[in-house]
Amino acid sequence: MLDQLITLRKKKKLTIQNMADILGIAKSTYASYETGYRQPPIDALIKIADFFKTSLDTLVDRPYKPNIHLDQPQEANCCLIIDGEALTEEEQKEIVAFIKVRRNLD
Repeated sequence: MLDQLITLRKKKKLTIQNMADILGIAKSTYASYETGYRQPPIDALIKIADFFKTSLDTLVDRPYKPNIHLDQPQEANCCLIIDGEALTEEEQKEIVAFIKVRRNLD
C-alpha cells in the first residue's frame, strides 16, 4: 500500500501537505501513512480511493478477481458491458448458451 500511496500522489503532482489537506489531517499523519509508521483508518482509505478514483483493492495492492457465475443473469449492480452498454438478461443467456455449445464441440 505504501508504494500505491506514493505513486498515486506523485502521479497527480501532489505534495504530502496537499494530501493531508485533502484528508483534513496533519501533514505528519499523512507522512506516517506513506512511511508505514501508521496504518490509515478505513475512512481515510475510502477518501483516498475516492479522490484518486480507484478501488480500495487497488489502493492496498490486493488483486481483485471477481467470481461471476454466468449460469444466472447478473444483478443490476454487477453487469456485463459490451461497447459501453450493459447486456440484457436475454443477451447474457445467449452468451452462456453459446459457450456451452462451443465446449461440447471441443
